[in-house]
This record gives sequence, structure tokens and C-alpha cells, in this order.
Amino acid sequence: MTASTVKLIITAEVAGQRFDLGKVDIQISGKLDEVINQGMQSMGTALYGAILQGVDDGLRETAPTGWQNIGREKRTIMTCVGSVTYKRRVYKDTTGKRRKPVDEVLGIDPYGRYSLGVQQKGSYLASELPYREAADILSWLIRNHVSHSTIGRMIRAVGASLQAEEQDRLEQVFEKGARLEPGRVPAKVLYGESDGVFVPLQREAKKKVEVRVGVMYTGKKVIGVGRKALENKVVVTKIVKNSQEWQETILKTAYEHYDLSKTAQMVVGGDGNSWVKQSFDLLGLPTVFVLDRYHLYRNARRAFGHTHKTETWIRKICEGDLETVLSEMLAVVAKSPPRKADGMKAFIKYLINNRDGLLDPDCRSHLQPGLGNLGGIEGNVDKLVVRRLKGRGRSWRLDGVKAMLAVCRHKEELRLGAFKPFMKSDDGCQPKNTYQKKIDYGEWLQADVPAIHLCHSGRPWAKVLKEIVHPRGVL
Repeated sequence: MTASTVKLIITAEVAGQRFDLGKVDIQISGKLDEVINQGMQSMGTALYGAILQGVDDGLRETAPTGWQNIGREKRTIMTCVGSVTYKRRVYKDTTGKRRKPVDEVLGIDPYGRYSLGVQQKGSYLASELPYREAADILSWLIRNHVSHSTIGRMIRAVGASLQAEEQDRLEQVFEKGARLEPGRVPAKVLYGESDGVFVPLQREAKKKVEVRVGVMYTGKKVIGVGRKALENKVVVTKIVKNSQEWQETILKTAYEHYDLSKTAQMVVGGDGNSWVKQSFDLLGLPTVFVLDRYHLYRNARRAFGHTHKTETWIRKICEGDLETVLSEMLAVVAKSPPRKADGMKAFIKYLINNRDGLLDPDCRSHLQPGLGNLGGIEGNVDKLVVRRLKGRGRSWRLDGVKAMLAVCRHKEELRLGAFKPFMKSDDGCQPKNTYQKKIDYGEWLQADVPAIHLCHSGRPWAKVLKEIVHPRGVL
């Protein structure tokens, strides 16, 4: 060992047995942190195998008496610390089925090659990035090659598991005798919005499929100057066969999160489509509809142009003066070319069909004051579906879309499960700067302008400025 080399020897004791995890010669260089990381990861692989051996020995003592030990089998799995090879005992239970207690404890499928932690990391990365980029980052994290097709298989496996869990909870709501604890979030007034977006498919009977998106919340809270966030927000994304299935999914989600027994009013927002208005019907609450302002402004500008008159019309419509605006619009339609007039007539028909939702929420006395327009659905459609499943030439198989939607719905849970150790601690150990500078707002009254009283006091502009600041007869 030279002065530029450090030898590292680590020994671990697991279940009373000592294991030599290996020896590493660390070269002191500019890449010291990377060298240490590689050495610790190789030792972590050895420690992982030693722990599994200790767990297998412990499970031998708790195995049912009717199980027959038929030997050991070798298995290799990819973990967050690298590839781990271990031997575990195999049993045959009373029914003749082969059982591997260690694999069952780890939650590894019979033919699975990746640990739960690796699958969570891969799924979360793929919910944010394309498969190839997610594969490159995951390969760097676990220091083993992972292909983009492997990421796709992870998404399908994790997504299928999440969908099965959601379906089980859905059945508990509607099955007779099944019990599911209702939500506890108070919601005197519950707000709900929904919209749909089409996603392209490949190698399927249809070229595209509609993904329905719903969002529910209890109000808005201020998070900055001119910025508000939805409070107690819950989102739903799903590909459904019909509106009945969509309404049941909405009901299950609302029942799980909100205390609906104390909800007196439901405010529904959307683009005016019939299934959008009916999305929350199964909740059985008194409902009012508010037309989504994004679609209102977009359709108005497409029909009548982006002009000052159009903006004035929209403002009057939202304040309840629809009849006056309709007469002015019809006068414009009479003077327009036939092709352009057809678009204007379609927009007028759109207003008439949704006239119950045109009035602003702030103009309705029974709604929460200061709420403003609803309009939260478009941003959620973009974040939950459009950014990940559309654009850049993407097209999907149907099972892949469903799996990715499930992963995106549970993105926060996957992030916490996969990367929580690397998050900033909230335990209050970080020092807080409690010093606050005291400002004397009277200081500026005593401030002086040297140019007026010293070097430039005799110049014309200085005399004029001095007269403005200190008029004669005042000081």
C-alpha cells in the first residue's frame, strides 16, 4: 500500500455469523467519491446475499410442520446494489405446491429478475422520461445494463399490479357485504371537473383511444402572488367502456377520500359534453354546472376572431348578459360570408346548449366567494396524460397505455418508495435563520443628496431639484 492507496476491509455479522464482505484498495484521486461508491456497492452486494442467507435460515425454523424440504436452488436477481446470487430452501407444501419462503418475503415473482426496489425506480423514471433514457439512468444507478424493453416490462408488471389493487377496492364499494372505510376529508362544497384526450395506438383494432381524466377538490389556496393551487385534490385517469363505468370509478374515488355525508353542494366543470356533465351523477349530490373557461374562450376566438369585441362579449356572457350578446352576434353573422357564418352559428348553438354553466362562480351567491373560475382540469390533463403519452411520435399498445396511466396515477407513491432516502430531511435538524433585519422606515426622511448641497449645489439643475425637494417657505 502506497501513500495514495487506502485498503478498506469490511466484515458484517448476520444472525450470529460473521461474513467477510471483501477488501477494496481505494486509489486517492480526483474521482475518489466515485471509487468509494463503486467499492461500497460491491460490498453491498455481498451484504445483500449474506442477509438473504440469514433470513432463509430463520424461516427454516418457522416453516409449517407439514412442509417438506426438498433442497436448495440458486437464484440471481438484480437489486439496487447490483446483481445478487443466493441459494434458498425450497419446500413442498401439503398440496404439493413448491414454496420458496425467501422469495415470498421479498415479493419477487416466480420468474422475476428484478427486486421490488429496482422495479419502483424503473417505473418512476419511465413515468417521467422515455424508456431509453429511463433505462440509461437506471443502468447507472444499479451499475448493470438495463434495456429499454426491460423498462417496458417493468411498467406492465407494476401497472398491472396497481390496476388489480384498484379494481379490488372498486369491487369493495359496490359488492354487497363488503366494507371499505369512507374518506375523512371534509367537503362542504365539492368541486369536480373532467375531460377526455385521445391517445394514438399501434397494432390495435382502433387507431386511438380516449383517456378520461377527472379531478376533485374542496377549494383553492393561495401559494403565491396571483397563484392558487387546488386543495385536497384527487385525480382519476382511466380508459372505460362506457359512462357507467366512469361514473362508478368517480364514485369509488370520492367515497375513499371525502366525507360525503357532510357535502351539501357539488360544482361540476367541463367543456359541456354530455358525459362530462354526468360524471358525478352517482354521488347523488345537488349539482350546478360551470362551463370551462378555456373551451369558452377558445371556441369564441375561433368563431369571431381574437378581437376586443370578442373579449367584451365573453365578459358579458360570464356576468349573465347573454341575451344582449346573442343579438350582437347574430348581427355579425348576417354580414359574414357563409363559410365563416357556419362557425359563428355553431358557437351560438354551443352557448345556448350550455347556458346554465355560463355564469361565473363568483357571481353565484351559494358558492365559495373568491374561488374564481374552476379551470383545473386542463393542467391535469397535460401533466397526467399529454406530456407522457402524446407527442414526439409516440404510439402505444392498449395494455401499455393502461399500465402507464396506472403508474402515473401512483407516481408520488413510487417516488417515495424508490427515492425517499435521497429526499431532504424534514426532521427539523437543519439550522433555521431566525435573524430578521429591523428596518427603520424613518431613515429615508433623514437621507441627504450630496449633489444638491456639495459639489453641484451652484448648478441650475441642482437649484431646480432643491426647490422641488425643499420648497421655499417650507424649510
